[in-house]
Amino acid sequence: MYIAIDDTYGPIISTGSKYVTGNRRTNVGVAFPDKDVFYIREQITNCIGFIKSEFSIEPNEFHFVDIYNRKGPWGRLPDKANLAIFSAFAEIYGQHKWKVFIQTIDDRTLRDHDIKKIKGRISQFILEKPSDLSLLWLLIKIKIFYSNTPENLNVFIDEGLGKPNSIVGNEIFHNFPNNYEGKFQSSHEEPLLQVADFLAFVINRSTHLYMKQNRTEIDNWFLWLFNNMDINSVDLSKTNMTGKLSEITVSDFDGLHENDRSRKGLQSS
Repeated sequence: MYIAIDDTYGPIISTGSKYVTGNRRTNVGVAFPDKDVFYIREQITNCIGFIKSEFSIEPNEFHFVDIYNRKGPWGRLPDKANLAIFSAFAEIYGQHKWKVFIQTIDDRTLRDHDIKKIKGRISQFILEKPSDLSLLWLLIKIKIFYSNTPENLNVFIDEGLGKPNSIVGNEIFHNFPNNYEGKFQSSHEEPLLQVADFLAFVINRSTHLYMKQNRTEIDNWFLWLFNNMDINSVDLSKTNMTGKLSEITVSDFDGLHENDRSRKGLQSS
């Protein structure tokens, strides 16, 4: 099994929600079966080649925050062609339904588990930093899940915390029953990370949009895209709601959190 991990975060501002804080830090892992990896890498590379030839631009990779905001070469795409790229990736995901692991750390996380503060360092991970702690706990979550399977793991984490090709996770997976190899990598060099970038952006952007008042037509289209992807993850709470998607408010969103927290035995705000 190959796991590609990318991080994502929103603006450090008040969200209006009791449960979604502005300084949350999230890491998202996407699991790819060994048999699919060569094909996925080839197709991502071919798609970049198609974009270059079709639109006469020169992107090195699919980087979805830039695509969404039409930054860099993506600003020269025709109107709404950037959204068509999102639709294409959503359709690809819908065909494969790769398993997705999500770990968020924010102001509430430690408090919810009656932990005042975590200090220390494990290799590259500075535990006081929410982004590092989020990645550490995501790796632990992945280890627990695959410890009861015969899967060998090849883990790629988008560079930032470590330089490309540097080793990561050996301290966490030291007693993993199967083979483990983990390293940081550039998303330009590892196309699987571009898929993780897509999933991370969609999940984070959707959370942000649920907090937003006066959503635009494109905002509501994006939420529709996210909902219809039906992401394969136990870390996403799913529910059926009456009414229009465009009418969902922060209070509605907090209500879903209340129900989820109650199921998990966590106290309300």
